[in-house]
Amino acid sequence: MSDPITKKINGWVDSGVLSGAAGDALVQWLSGADFEAFRAEIRALIHAGDTDELEDAFGSDIAFGTGGIRGRMGFGPNRFNTHTVGVAAQGLAQYIARAVRTGGTSSRDDSAPTGNGNGDRAVVVAWDTRHNSESFAKETAQVLAANGIPVKIFDGCRSTPALSFAVRDLRAAAGVMISASHNPPVYNGFKAYGSDGGQVVAPRDEDITREMRSVTEIRRVEYEDAARRGLIRTIGKDLDDRYIGVLSDMTLADARDVRVVYTPLHGVGMASVAAALERLGYRDVRYVDEQVRADGAFPTLDQGIANPEKPAAFRLGIRKAAKTGADLVLASDPDADRIGCALPLPDRGWTAPPEDLVLNGHQIGALLCHYLLSRKRSAGTLPARGLFCKTLVTSDLAAIIARSYGLEVKDDLPVGFKHVGAAIESMSPDMTFVFGTEESHGYLADARIRDKEAATGILLAEYAALVKMDNRTLRDELDDIYRMYGYFREVQQSVALPGTEGARTIADIMAFLRATPPKRIGGYDVCRMIDRQNGQALDLLAGTTSRVGGDRVNILVFTFSDSGNTRVIVRPSGTEPTIKYYVSASTRDLHGRASDVVERDRPAVDRMAEGILDAMIDLCGKM
Repeated sequence: MSDPITKKINGWVDSGVLSGAAGDALVQWLSGADFEAFRAEIRALIHAGDTDELEDAFGSDIAFGTGGIRGRMGFGPNRFNTHTVGVAAQGLAQYIARAVRTGGTSSRDDSAPTGNGNGDRAVVVAWDTRHNSESFAKETAQVLAANGIPVKIFDGCRSTPALSFAVRDLRAAAGVMISASHNPPVYNGFKAYGSDGGQVVAPRDEDITREMRSVTEIRRVEYEDAARRGLIRTIGKDLDDRYIGVLSDMTLADARDVRVVYTPLHGVGMASVAAALERLGYRDVRYVDEQVRADGAFPTLDQGIANPEKPAAFRLGIRKAAKTGADLVLASDPDADRIGCALPLPDRGWTAPPEDLVLNGHQIGALLCHYLLSRKRSAGTLPARGLFCKTLVTSDLAAIIARSYGLEVKDDLPVGFKHVGAAIESMSPDMTFVFGTEESHGYLADARIRDKEAATGILLAEYAALVKMDNRTLRDELDDIYRMYGYFREVQQSVALPGTEGARTIADIMAFLRATPPKRIGGYDVCRMIDRQNGQALDLLAGTTSRVGGDRVNILVFTFSDSGNTRVIVRPSGTEPTIKYYVSASTRDLHGRASDVVERDRPAVDRMAEGILDAMIDLCGKM
């Protein structure tokens, strides 16, 4: 490294423009043998004097959280690149080796994503359509192979749930998915899976993090050499057939007379959602041609955001639906683990704005839950002990439906579908998993897969075809669900607070709410504050406290009724510099029961939800 560059870095550190950690990391990346590929770009950034970017890229290490690492692609220890992927893969390899030495098993109560009873220590590796995903997947494979761990890798991009299925089907030790889900195009990620096919959860993720932090050397072998030696093997097409077979097994009716528009949003969904629709005999599926092509830039989407939670992502799908007279639009995200749905309005068809046509994740979950359970009851296939799961921030509507059908309900799981997978793995042998849902458009209806599955959305097409025979629509069905169980309105908002100062602000907000919980929000009396971090509930009317169960997570819940159906939840994001607010309001809290007069009550509940959200954000914004 040249003296002028050294002096410039030292000068920035001495003057406080750069942190000491950033300076040390810069020196390492400019001199270490592992970083040759990055040096020209780093030098260019130094010459440009972009100290903000240098501090962000080099001032800290990329964090392991939510089952892996995720971040902006680029150079530096706080970016997603071949080096940080190598560290993650090396850490996973060390963890697997240690687990084998200590005799770990596949149980979530034990230590390892290994030891599944047949001595096979292989790791399955998959990737989606994002930029550089294939090269990151192969880097992962090279590191694992160099550590003596066999790798089974797909021959092309596949979905996240396909990876989950493959881990279980191949009785592998673990799995790695290279994907950043629905994040912007500049992001990518490394997500680790245990031998049960589920994302790793605590304490495993903490153990893997420790191994990652202890990495002093990344071992690598040339990909072609490892393939010749049999350490890296390509997964055969027969696994794809078995996977699509599982998706097809979800069918509950033969109705297929429905016109569907489907878009994978430039992702991998053609190999899962579209393949399942074809296998099941849907003959009137129209694809959004511009978005069928795999493209990590997601060029047809606003700011490259390929997220079916966002109505804007449906713009081209809705246009296609209007031209073809479709009954519904389905859209999956880049790694095809989330599914979204848009429906025409009875009075305006497809001419309304996307935000009026696209269902939210809570509504889709309620429709799927009701359809699954009603069809299974009619067929006599509801299990004697069936399990329903949802995350804490998901509306209570689907859980209320599940209880009405006699299912056992886990409705307070922490945010992240990995906790649904963990609940499946820990259920008793006499229990059968039936359905899991989360607000961010994640659904699962078959325990042979242990992560959310976009192809669960094919049941929406089947449901629409079935009710179409009676001249009804899914909107009619949703209205009937509201009449039976109560109308629910959910609104949420994320407030970005980036950087170190933002992190302090988020911590201050949570501390403030814990110390001085509001007794009224938006003009409504607060009944209880539930602090999931310390496992306590404070009754704000009586001034008493009680214990609450569930995982200890940094979430605060403020309820406006004894039932808690109307509430606001505040939580810091685990993967982004944001604080998130979730509001659910229900007619059940207007009347203490489901309301038969849905249209009369909807405006009042809508106003309640919006008012609570605005007031909570305003209160926290004054910190």
